[in-house]
Amino acid sequence: EALERLRRKMDRPARRVLVDLGCGSGNFLLTLGVQYPQDDCIGLELRYKRLVKAARKLERDHLTNVWLLRAEGEHFGEYFRDTSVDTVFINFPDPWPKRSHWRKRLINQHLLQVLERLLKPGGALCLKTDHAGYFLHSLGVVSAQPGWRIADWTNDLHRRTRPLAGCVEASVASEFEEMFRSKQKPVFAAVFQPRAL
Repeated sequence: EALERLRRKMDRPARRVLVDLGCGSGNFLLTLGVQYPQDDCIGLELRYKRLVKAARKLERDHLTNVWLLRAEGEHFGEYFRDTSVDTVFINFPDPWPKRSHWRKRLINQHLLQVLERLLKPGGALCLKTDHAGYFLHSLGVVSAQPGWRIADWTNDLHRRTRPLAGCVEASVASEFEEMFRSKQKPVFAAVFQPRAL
């Protein structure tokens, strides 16, 4: 029932739908909600404690354009209608650095197939990570998909002087991003888009 209410709200064509896949305790998502009150911002998180923290912040800030779902990122396509999402954000996902664990990485062929169906024309997947190996792996996965293109990328987001093409919201910092910025570690970022048919 709650999911149907959310879907009805997302059927408002004048509003963008922004999805934070793996929203953690919600800082990035809630900042999106504040900076873009005209948009619907939806966060998905599997870990219960993180989701409770995000829910408390949401309640505190009285945001009416932000929703939280407890769900695995791999299955998020089940919650959205075709061509209903404008932008999906993946901020600092688990890099699964061991080669034997790479199959667990969130950015993979299956995710891109789901996003081809869910994203509106001109929609985007925006990635931020501190892990060079994960970043290069993601660029390779996207490059190997004929239906996708790398719209923009950088190997140091905070030294860049212009916003990422197709993802101005990338300037909103996540908790991990703030931590890496304070340590002066580079943040890798990219914008991936399905090719127009």
